[in-house]
Amino acid sequence: MGEEREQQFDLLTAALLGAAVGAVVTLMFRSGPSGRRPISPLLSATGKGAKWAALAGLEGARWAGDRATPAARWAGERSAKGYRVARDRGEELIDSLPVDDVAESVREYVDGAREAINDVVRAEMSDLRKAVRRQRKRIGI
Repeated sequence: MGEEREQQFDLLTAALLGAAVGAVVTLMFRSGPSGRRPISPLLSATGKGAKWAALAGLEGARWAGDRATPAARWAGERSAKGYRVARDRGEELIDSLPVDDVAESVREYVDGAREAINDVVRAEMSDLRKAVRRQRKRIGI
């Protein structure tokens, strides 16, 4: 009986919160005595803030653009050097990797995860079936 009462209180709380939010939204978007909506000043300030943010972002993009070309050259030189090293030593590196061991470890991990997921789903389905049976019995179906 306590659980049902708690559910009723939850429903009542949700209804009161919905009514309060609805009342606030209605008051914010209604037309006031001057014909303006009470939310208009807030929206106007938001628009001005967005305009300032856009101008600052544009200035920041210009600043970053002036510095992007040298940085791209610097990164390009280092990536070319890394590519040459990887090309020259790549075959050695691949031969030193334990590919079979890694594949077996991943396979075992995936199989274990699949079994765990199947066990959880099976248990949840069993619990769901039991709950449906109890509800049917309760309402007389």
